[in-house]
Amino acid sequence: MQPESLASDGGASGPPDRPPAERSHWVAFAGVMLMLSGLFDLINGFVALLDKGYYSTTVDHGNRLLIFNYAFWGWVWILVGIAQVLAGLGVFLGSRFARITGIVLAGACMVGQLIFLSTFPLWSLATMALSVLVIYGLVVVPRHLPGERI
Repeated sequence: MQPESLASDGGASGPPDRPPAERSHWVAFAGVMLMLSGLFDLINGFVALLDKGYYSTTVDHGNRLLIFNYAFWGWVWILVGIAQVLAGLGVFLGSRFARITGIVLAGACMVGQLIFLSTFPLWSLATMALSVLVIYGLVVVPRHLPGERI
């Protein structure tokens, strides 16, 4: 018979009884929010690519957004969005690499949204808040799972 601490998380030698998304509601929440954030970034990317004037706020900005042009930022957001959706799926499967990647991508998304803050402040702030929730959900250690790490 296994001790209670090993039976609840699978122990060091065996696989966990349940996937991490089922063991921690925060991990499941973060996985969903990571995929939602990826969808938002995909929308940002396609809008930047397909509607050239959508993010223009003044005439003197031209086709530039702080640095680079809108087409560049469109491709950046598309790649980040795809990576976030894939990392979200990995979080549900229990991949430690996916959790770390999700944290890095959420942080990068927050920095990238600072660039778009002048064009759409509410959208950028909402996406940044979503990224904060993703980071919290992936970093927090549930109280009922001692020893659970990122």
